Amino acid sequence: MNRAHGFVVAVILLSGQTVFAQDLSRYRDYVLESSVDAVAASSGLRATEAKTLHERPAKIQQLQWRTPYANPETTTADPVREVEFAFFNDALYQVVVTYNRDRTAGLTNNDIIESLSVSYGAPVLKSAIARAGLPAGAVLENTVLAQWKTAASSVTLLRDTYSPDFQLVLSSTLLTARARTAIREAIRLDALDAPRLEEEQRKKEVADTDAARDKTRSTNKGAFRP
Repeated sequence: MNRAHGFVVAVILLSGQTVFAQDLSRYRDYVLESSVDAVAASSGLRATEAKTLHERPAKIQQLQWRTPYANPETTTADPVREVEFAFFNDALYQVVVTYNRDRTAGLTNNDIIESLSVSYGAPVLKSAIARAGLPAGAVLENTVLAQWKTAASSVTLLRDTYSPDFQLVLSSTLLTARARTAIREAIRLDALDAPRLEEEQRKKEVADTDAARDKTRSTNKGAFRP
């Protein structure tokens, strides 16, 4: 996260009017459907830091960025505490942003919504939010405060019910649906394979023990002098 951004984003003026980008496929330098390599390069991470959660029926990976330490007295410090990137077959399908509570202290829900509206436009109606519910990746204790949505993607602002933490979730509608289906299938396949894998692991441990014992016996037998 090379650039430090505050919640207040500069408004672009064109012909004397405010122009809203309303690009719900982007958060800062990160664009949905980007590869692991591209996200790693933008965030200053290494692609090798991505964790593979599932290999089949699709490759599900996760990459996490945490803000470097900054002096709490510095007002320009990045308000983001951490960002979690999720990938489906090397395509970014979800970005979960958690903000530092020290940087959002005193801000109201409307303060955050107004700031995000500069980039994403007006949020959908609250009645529509209630029907939409929580996005994938959101903590169940979170409350949806605002949502921006198109057919292709969505941005959802949440707040923890029991703490002052704010969270922002950017999701690709199509890729998130595919990822969730793949994850459910991966869990099912893992459950089916569990007995076989446990048996293979047990046999390997027995074989390793036998091999180690034989090696020790051979070494000690050759060196033994009565």
